[in-house]
Amino acid sequence: MADWTGVARRADHPASLTPDAAAAPLDPRQLLTSLGEVVYDWDLRSDRLSFGSNGAEVIGLDCRGALATGAAFDRLIDVASGPGRCAFFRTAAGEDTGAGVPFRLAYRLRIGATDVAVEDSGRWYAGPDGHPAIVHGVMRIAREPALAGVARTDGWADLARTIDTLFAGGCGRHRPLTLIFLAIDNLGAINAALGYARGDDIIAATAQVLTRQLRQGDLLIRHGSNRFALVMRGCSAQQATVAAARMAGLAAAAGGAVATVRLRMGAATAPQHADDAETLMRNANLAFDEARRLSGSGFVFYGPQLAATMTARRAAAEGIDILAALNERRIVPARQAIVDAETRQPAFHEALLRVRMPDGAAAGAARLVPAAEKAGLIEAVDHRMLELITARMTDEPGLRVALNISPRTLASRAWLGNLAAQLGACPGVAERLIIEITETAAVEDPGATRASLDAMKALGVFIAIDDFGAGHTSFRHLRHFPIDLLKIDGAFVQNLARSSDDRFFVRTLVDLAQHLGIATVAEWVEDEDTARLLTQWGVDYLQGEHIAPVTVWPEPAGLTVERARERARSA
Repeated sequence: MADWTGVARRADHPASLTPDAAAAPLDPRQLLTSLGEVVYDWDLRSDRLSFGSNGAEVIGLDCRGALATGAAFDRLIDVASGPGRCAFFRTAAGEDTGAGVPFRLAYRLRIGATDVAVEDSGRWYAGPDGHPAIVHGVMRIAREPALAGVARTDGWADLARTIDTLFAGGCGRHRPLTLIFLAIDNLGAINAALGYARGDDIIAATAQVLTRQLRQGDLLIRHGSNRFALVMRGCSAQQATVAAARMAGLAAAAGGAVATVRLRMGAATAPQHADDAETLMRNANLAFDEARRLSGSGFVFYGPQLAATMTARRAAAEGIDILAALNERRIVPARQAIVDAETRQPAFHEALLRVRMPDGAAAGAARLVPAAEKAGLIEAVDHRMLELITARMTDEPGLRVALNISPRTLASRAWLGNLAAQLGACPGVAERLIIEITETAAVEDPGATRASLDAMKALGVFIAIDDFGAGHTSFRHLRHFPIDLLKIDGAFVQNLARSSDDRFFVRTLVDLAQHLGIATVAEWVEDEDTARLLTQWGVDYLQGEHIAPVTVWPEPAGLTVERARERARSA
């Protein structure tokens, strides 16, 4: 078992700070601002959108006022991204097994007279219906390639006006009008393998292939960094299906010998599916989103069956009865191994919150925590997890575990007493227990946080800061906290292969942590190249699905919580 307490940084990766820099280390907020990046959290249920403290500097607007909701942010998105992020996450594909589902978007923002391209990536976490409920991501300004010979509209409304003109001329009423939204489905993989510059070339080559297939009167309109709107006059649904198959086959060769291009397309036809431009666009976009959700299906046409399916999904939402889950002991832990970066051997595990639903399914923290907070029961949930974890650690004397607690629990008066009582009932556990708190929680009330952390350290546990980099706090601040471990926010780690900015940011965080003598964990490590790069930089530990999947944690075989307490009383 690796001993990471007070770990000295490896000699082959010395800190790059000068003595002057040591006195005034870099502020991640300033660093991210210089890179044009900002981290955010978005609760889709309340629509509350929270940016990092450098949001106003990066975006140029008051993020706590003008951009406090997802709907307000969507109003800044122009036609380059279709209907916006809200619609994307309403129908996003993927199954959240507890670790979240990666996503990547590209769109343009219209801020006054300024038009900028944005890359938006991170993970979403499922709500009761299995669809996105919480989004954690990072936005960055991105360059967008210009495509000669391809039209661009000036906003979603402008595209609607263009199509409205066709309706006024009789298309969509007296003769069919088909709208196809299309994009390169595997562009993310192309960018990761070949780089963004080559990816831009492939976008341009694909657009040229599509342009050559246009009939007289058809329109191809740039509708995002990797999204086009194809408007086909006098084209029925059957004809459009044949045309889509032909375009998919021809576009496949646009990447030449280095990449096979896969198109994703969604379409709707007027008057069959709409009698106005806005409805036609909305239905085509629903089909496009369904094509994204259905892996392996490159083309989806809107129809009554699709409409009914999406209505049923929205109606399938169900709540979680937190009190019943607690009373019926359906709160259970899962775990994910965190490994030594050099040896790849497990160093400790992170305990992950799960609840067994009455129907036998399991729900993760993204569903449970908001419900527990709303019900005022998050402290009870955290204490139950503490009981479960210490029982397992008592049963496995060599086991080290990291346990997350919520900001509300950290701030509560009862937490320290509960922690002390539980550790007293389970001798030998404290020195193997790591308490994780979020960076944001750590700096909301520095004085109270320092007092709580000191008290926990006095009990013998170790302290980790989770999601580091998301709050953009200064190292000057954190160096005064008794921190043993920094977990670098996965929103930056997962982009290392594609973003030189994130590589610079993460490496700077690692260097600064090394200088302060704090061990580091990189979250969301999703491929071997990223793992090797982080190891070269001196990251101490790695975590992610590529490293070790989340697994069910069996019930302790020998020692229950109650028996542990009984043994402690008789000792």
